[in-house]
Amino acid sequence: MSASTMRPTGQQTPPRPRTSPWRPAAAMVGVAVVAIVVLVMLLVRNRTGAKFDYKMEFALGGPPWLFYNIEDRLQQVSVTSVALVGILVAAVALSRRRIGLAVGAIVLIGGATVTTQLLKAHVIHELPGDVANSMPSGHATVGISISLAVLMVLPVAWQWCVLPVCAATGFFFGAGTVVGHWHHPGDVLAALAVCLAWAGVALAVAHTVDHGRLGRAPRTPSRPVRSIGPGLAIWLVIGGIAMVSCLFLAWGAQPTVHGLRDLVLGMTAVALVAAGTVVVYGWVSQVARRYLV
Repeated sequence: MSASTMRPTGQQTPPRPRTSPWRPAAAMVGVAVVAIVVLVMLLVRNRTGAKFDYKMEFALGGPPWLFYNIEDRLQQVSVTSVALVGILVAAVALSRRRIGLAVGAIVLIGGATVTTQLLKAHVIHELPGDVANSMPSGHATVGISISLAVLMVLPVAWQWCVLPVCAATGFFFGAGTVVGHWHHPGDVLAALAVCLAWAGVALAVAHTVDHGRLGRAPRTPSRPVRSIGPGLAIWLVIGGIAMVSCLFLAWGAQPTVHGLRDLVLGMTAVALVAAGTVVVYGWVSQVARRYLV
């Protein structure tokens, strides 16, 4: 063996390269801010856009039990219930001995909820025509942020079954507020953007607390982790969305009055929320898979 290939006695294996999720976190925040600005300009400050957003909300309807089933679940959201769920999610993270995940979950749920209320009451102000502003949706924010926190704190190896359930939960709260005539589709898209921003912050905070600002690359687990790549993640999210869509159809969701026109508007509203759900949950799952092993 040549001297150039010999390893000196006692030489340690080179350390793994250091990685940080702050760059993808910054990208999430940036995309979210741009999305909110665009939504405000198109659907709040623009009269034509505001009318279109309003029409999409009321394009779908159904029998009384459709609204009862949706409202019965949405009305479970309260300050107390959010606090209890936040504590439970943090407890799950602590049971894994991951303080960073617990802190990140609290940051995500609390930050998204407070930001939504501030945007709604003090930043976006009023719609054209002196109609009270409803962007972003508070109920959608709660459901989406909690489900993203659950996705973040549970083991990455479980994503293949956790991701569709979390996506279905977020989509139910998002699309449910539209089908139930609580919010415009634009309000839900803004809520998705708020949660995306805070999910990025939460992922970065969780990684920093557990591993330091420039933590080492995740170690190879003793047991093989089932890989959830971007393609599979998207299909898992779509599967969750499909389950909720079938549930709405089973409850009797249908176009309201104007037949084909309302069908197109209603499908557009649901498709927009579904697309936002795919982007948010797919993106968060991939960053979590890379940095939170």
